[in-house]
This record gives sequence, C-alpha cells and structure tokens, in this order.
Amino acid sequence: MSVAEPKTDKAVRHRKIGACRVLGELGRGGMALVYRGLHELLQREVAIKELLPEGQRDKEALSRFRREALALAAFRHQNIVTLYDLVEKNDSLFMVMEYVDGPTLHALIKDGPLPPDVAAVIGARIASALDHAHFRRIIHRDLKPANVMLTKSGEVKLMDFGIAKDVGLEALTQQGMAVGTPSYMSPEQVTGAAIDARTDIFSLGVLLYEALSGTRPFVGKTAGEVFARIRDGKFTPLHKVAPGVPAPLARIVKRALAVKPEARFPDAAAMRRELDLFLAHEVRVSHPALLVAFLRYREKLTETEALAHLTQQELGVLDVFSAPKPAKRGQGQWKLAALVAGTVAAGTGLYLSQAQWMPLLEQLTR
Repeated sequence: MSVAEPKTDKAVRHRKIGACRVLGELGRGGMALVYRGLHELLQREVAIKELLPEGQRDKEALSRFRREALALAAFRHQNIVTLYDLVEKNDSLFMVMEYVDGPTLHALIKDGPLPPDVAAVIGARIASALDHAHFRRIIHRDLKPANVMLTKSGEVKLMDFGIAKDVGLEALTQQGMAVGTPSYMSPEQVTGAAIDARTDIFSLGVLLYEALSGTRPFVGKTAGEVFARIRDGKFTPLHKVAPGVPAPLARIVKRALAVKPEARFPDAAAMRRELDLFLAHEVRVSHPALLVAFLRYREKLTETEALAHLTQQELGVLDVFSAPKPAKRGQGQWKLAALVAGTVAAGTGLYLSQAQWMPLLEQLTR
C-alpha cells in the first residue's frame, strides 16, 4: 500500500505467501512489515502486510491486526482498500491486500496545499467510504492524510482500519482511553467520552482543513496542548489561513469541525452530498480525470501514465496544472499560472477552480 519501488538491498523474510510471490519490501512500521507481491495465478500485484513476531507477542497489536482484517473483509467499496486473503504461515500472520500504485494524501500535502476542487473530490470519496463503513457499524477512528492514498488512475483509497471500532462489539481499548492520532482526534476521543460515527466526520474536517491550507487546525507543543485546543474548538478559521477557498467549501469544513457532535453533519452521507453539490458547480470533467491531471502536475506519475487514463476531451485538464510546482510548506506563496499567456496569478491562498478556468480553456481551444 505504498508506491515506493521494492527494496532490493536487503533479503526479504519470505519468498512466497499463500498464492503470492514476494517481490520486495515496501516499508515497515513498529509492528508490521509490508511487501509488494504478485498473485502468480491471477498475475495481479498485491500488498502483503505481515505482523512481525514482536507484534504477535503484543496482545493489543495482535488484536488490532485481526480487527483490521475483519473490518476490511466486511467492506465492498471502491474507495476502501480491498482485502484478498488472511494467511497464516510459520506462526506469522499476513494480510494480502489491494496494491495502491499512487501517493498518500500526506505526501501530496507536504508539497503544498491542494486546489479546492481536488480537495473536495478527495473529501467526497472519503465520505463515501466512511458512509459504507458506518452502515456496517464500523468507525475508523484514525482518519488522517497518511491513511488515504490515490491511485494513478485517479481513485481514492481509505486504509488502515487497525484501531477501527465495531460499535456492536467491545471496544479494543479501555473506556476513557484516547485512541487515534492526536491532531486528528475528535473532542469525544480526547476527552474519553462515548463516540459514534460522527467522530470520523470531525477527523475528515481536520483532514480537509489541512489539505486546503497546508496546516493542521489544531497544533501545540505537547499532545496535552493539542487535546485542549480540540476540546475547546480553538483553531484559526479556514478563510483566514486560506482566503482563496470558496465560501461554500469553507462552510462544509467548519461544520465538520463543530465541537458538539450534534452540530456536525448527521452522517457521512450528508457531508458527501454537500461536497458533491459544491463539486457540481465547480468541476466539469470526471473526478478521476481531475485527480490524474493533478497527480501529473505534482509529478507523481509520468505523462504517458496520465494520458493512458484521460480521454481526448480531458487532455486540456493537464494544461491547468502545467504551472511551476507549488512551494514547499513554509517556502512562500503557492503559485498557479493563468491560462492566458504572459499573465500570472500569484498569492497566498489564491486558487482557480474549474468553474473559473474552464471557460478560458474553451475560448483558447475554439
């Protein structure tokens, strides 16, 4: 579930796992190792996640690994990474999953804020995935940019349900214990209160705020300071840190970040509908085409790869992003070249949506 090429400088621990041949190591965390593999009969690339021996000795890590597998097995959604198999081999556990060939949202945000239409498309797809999970009574609880990936064909994939909670089962952790990544946790999570699906809506609001501005809404020198800001709802309004974000989209983010759950969207489907309504006025090409063009602009895929997924009518989308790459966070203003030759629009928080640039494109291509 990473786009890095398999690492060949070290021997892999396994040659074959189930029906899959191991091609190389993709990455590792504290308790797990991820390989790139090939299902030899189907000739399909896969990602294989192994729970390391130290993880198997940790009851909580083992419980999370099994919980993630059970959660993924319950899903059938295009925006949630697919689980193909759960394999036990030599006292080791492996999840064989869909291989995602693009970057994480975290990597994209590191290169600079996302244009509003791109961020809204990603947000709508995540909301759709959450709606699917919530209908099956599963709350993600750890939604963050690092757990969202984009494929080279313009699909959005939600992953890492390791601390997901089935509301019909006993919680993984003790009542009152905070679970999640501090900056993306909801007020209910940081205070140890009872949670429901609306906790994921808050986290999606945090994710969108960061995608649109390049900064997180809740920051502090310590986790306790971050928790206090989340609990009290203290953050700089989005329109101040990213004044170019359209007001309708800023209002969606603001509502998602409400301290009280009842003030947020009632469910993920409602938030998705609002995002789709915004996109209906802003985007005139297919959403995957927009994401493919943006990935090409950020040099996350080659021109050949981009053109393989775009129709003749969609080729013009590439021109919109054929501007100088955005400055890294903290390096200055995010610039976007205008379509009219010799005219450059630059300035912090300035974005051009498709509703603005498509008429120009149509004029230039008549």
